[in-house]
Amino acid sequence: MLLGSTANNNGNSKGTESLVLQLISQQRYAEVYELLNDQQTTSTASLYNMALCLHWSGNYQEALNRLDIIRLAPQLNNENKLNANHDYKQIRNKQNSTDDYLQGISEAYIKSFPGLVYDAVIRLKTDCWLQLGNHPKVRAIATPIAHKGYKNITDALELANTADDKRI
Repeated sequence: MLLGSTANNNGNSKGTESLVLQLISQQRYAEVYELLNDQQTTSTASLYNMALCLHWSGNYQEALNRLDIIRLAPQLNNENKLNANHDYKQIRNKQNSTDDYLQGISEAYIKSFPGLVYDAVIRLKTDCWLQLGNHPKVRAIATPIAHKGYKNITDALELANTADDKRI
């Protein structure tokens, strides 16, 4: 047995979660896939992080399958007390133009920011449906959060609408 390890490690420890996040930030998706596949857990973080690996590899349908297992409710009262703060709004608007949803997530992040996780799932699903060429699905899933100004959502809706306009 290695020093510092426990004989009763189920693979779902905080250390493993930290390692998964570190590996994702290094784009070491094969290692993340291996760790998460060995865990065989259905935690939201594990499913999302596995979907990131599959998305990165171009296996969009399998990424969608993992994302469909995640059960998060949209945050109906998603008003952040900082929304009136000018600095916060500037930071949020700038962040919404990034691909931050392609970063790994932890259970602590899910607990602290369930609305942002819900949006990240929608954003990743939108990317998958767009890559699969299912423009009606892109519109159906992306439109409800279009008002939030996420760049990938805006771009996906524009591409889906443009592609459909060319067919007419």
